[in-house]
Parts: sequence; structure tokens; C-alpha cells
Amino acid sequence: MLNIDEEKDKFVFNMKLDIRWSDMNHMHHVNNAVYLTFFEQGRIYYLLKAFRWNWKEKGIILSSAHIEYLRPILFPDPARIFVRTSKISSNTFTIDYMITSIVQDKEEINTTGCTTMALFDYKTSSTMPISEEFLEQIKTYERGSSQVLI
Repeated sequence: MLNIDEEKDKFVFNMKLDIRWSDMNHMHHVNNAVYLTFFEQGRIYYLLKAFRWNWKEKGIILSSAHIEYLRPILFPDPARIFVRTSKISSNTFTIDYMITSIVQDKEEINTTGCTTMALFDYKTSSTMPISEEFLEQIKTYERGSSQVLI
């Protein structure tokens, strides 16, 4: 069982998630397909805070995604998403996610997951290696912690 306080301490960035009625399925919990949208929402706000560059010329694309469903999110339980970069290689980086919700005054982990991301040059329509500038920005945002594996 994951210790929620220890897990939350691993993340610099978190934000509130608004659970919409349309996110529910007939079992009255968030549909599994919606979690990737939650990951995307958290990732976009995280990247906007962590990086300064021309998003029209250079972008970040999703290469792969993995989700672990631990317990359902029910409407209208308050939910949060936690986002961090956990690994950087020469041409990709991994973003970790954790979604929590409050049920009967107790915060619980609902979902964990990760996505592998790549930098993309829209002018050449090709992926790019991870630059020193990118690496420094992520280290600075993530407090220079040893949690970012290189």
C-alpha cells in the first residue's frame, strides 16, 4: 500500500481536477478513458510552469502511456493531480502522475501512471535530442532534486 504523504512529497506540482458529470460511466465513477485526459491536463499546466520556450516551433509529443487504476474516482469527490519528471534520457523523458481524491474526509490515491515524452521540432517534423537547456530547466523546476533520474 502506498503511503500518500510520502508519495505526495515526491511531487513539486499539483493542481485541482474538476470532475465533470460527463466524465462518469454507467457505474457512477470516472470512465477509464478520461484518465489520459486528466494526465494531459496536468501535464500541460506542469510544462507551462516548468519550461520557457517557443511552443509554436518546438513541442513535446506523447510516445507512450501507462496507467495503474487503484480505486475509482466518484462524483463529486474532490480530486487532485500530481505531476513530475522522473527520468530523462538522451531523447525522451518520463512524466509521472498521481491522482488523489478525498472520500469521507480521507485523501486516497486513485491512480498512478507515467508517459514517455519526446521533444519535437515542428519545422523539420522530427524528434529532437534533450538539450542542456531543457535539462537545466527541469532540474531547476524540480528543485534540483535527485528524484530526476538522468
